[in-house]
Amino acid sequence: MKSVKVLLKFPSGQADMPVAWKFATEYGLEFSILQADIRPDRGGRCIMDITGEPENIEDALYYCRQANVQVTVLSRTMVWDDECCVHCGACTAVCSKKALSLDKETAELRFDNSKCIVCEMCIPACPTGAMRVDLMP
Repeated sequence: MKSVKVLLKFPSGQADMPVAWKFATEYGLEFSILQADIRPDRGGRCIMDITGEPENIEDALYYCRQANVQVTVLSRTMVWDDECCVHCGACTAVCSKKALSLDKETAELRFDNSKCIVCEMCIPACPTGAMRVDLMP
């Protein structure tokens, strides 16, 4: 089993495609719609979290591309809002990869995104909401 997040952009006139139905019934995929703004006259976009066999996911995304739906596979990245952060260090206790640390000299929080594995443990640990996940192409 594999899980991916995808952004589907529907052109005008393609917004009535039965994508969710096809994903579930024809490709055996499970999905969550994370965000959607689709209008029949203008098209729109939908972000989905899709889980299933890798070949079924590829087949479903191929179906979308064949119907002129733009498909972008998204990756997750952590974002630290340093203006919201109070440098309390609560997040450092749950960061097993040491992507979050307190500077010994300044006592300020440091975030090394290259060490982050996006486990999201820091999100509930942060009392000010300074950590969040963004989806990026």
